[in-house]
Amino acid sequence: MTLFPMVHIGEARFFDEVYRDALDHDVLLFEGVKSPVVEHLTRSYRWLDGGRLGLVTQPRMPAGAGGAERIHADVSQAEFEAAWKTLPLALRILCVAYAPWTGLRRRWFSTRDSLSQGLDVDDLRTRESSLFWDADSAALQNVIRTRRDMRLCEKLTAVLDRTEELSIAVVFGANHMPAVSRMLSDYAGFRPAGSEWMTVFGLD
Repeated sequence: MTLFPMVHIGEARFFDEVYRDALDHDVLLFEGVKSPVVEHLTRSYRWLDGGRLGLVTQPRMPAGAGGAERIHADVSQAEFEAAWKTLPLALRILCVAYAPWTGLRRRWFSTRDSLSQGLDVDDLRTRESSLFWDADSAALQNVIRTRRDMRLCEKLTAVLDRTEELSIAVVFGANHMPAVSRMLSDYAGFRPAGSEWMTVFGLD
């Protein structure tokens, strides 16, 4: 099994390499929520002027390429939007306002170096993340991460339960990978067999 922790902005070469490698597996689990809400929230990075920095936003996986069985392992539009509506109205308004503001700020001021800050993800929770908690942030994380983590783990478990031996690729946002790692460890005692560095983008 190969986990591909994804970021949404990088060099075109990075995405080409990930997709080519992932599509060579027997089964590929991928993310994606088609929703006007998500379309709006992702302006926080889609409005980045990638041409200025020589970067692109994560492209769609090429149709018809590779021999992998593709499994959408994310929540549906209806599920996401139902969960979104459970958030306090003030929080939803704040998120909707914050996304384009962040997108414009990144478009005008971002550098490769600034975009690289905070991209690391650890398997274990940090002391800072454990101490930083409030009801609104917990509710938002439940919608944008926890529910999707659960769906991904459900889909992955179903593949692992098949009788045949399969090579499996998981192409999902990096922030979802700690949940996958914990599930694999608890489910069948999986342990990392190795890792390989892939350059998302070079620094300035």
